Amino acid sequence: MAQAFEPFVSQLSWQQVSLLLDTVQYFEEAPKWLSIPSEQGASVPVPLTADTLRAMLSRLQEDDAHARVPFSLMWEDGAEEGIGVLVVHLPDGDTVRQETILSQFSPV
Repeated sequence: MAQAFEPFVSQLSWQQVSLLLDTVQYFEEAPKWLSIPSEQGASVPVPLTADTLRAMLSRLQEDDAHARVPFSLMWEDGAEEGIGVLVVHLPDGDTVRQETILSQFSPV
């Protein structure tokens, strides 16, 4: 099975994650693939949900809204094509696992 995306690290700030969360909440009825900047320079489309972004945002400080911290994102294929788990390693060492059906997400 082809992976949804290759593992990557993204340096994100409170401001960026907050804007991504606003976007996801706006499109709540129609989830979208969001373009997340990677450390390599290219943006990577990722199927993020509001719950995952809230967990990411909770690790950032609003009073230092432009400070960037690393988030590692990877995809684990499930038993069926197009179903899997988005894994986000948070800067504090915690991990968020988002069960995902890729067909439910469309491009922004």
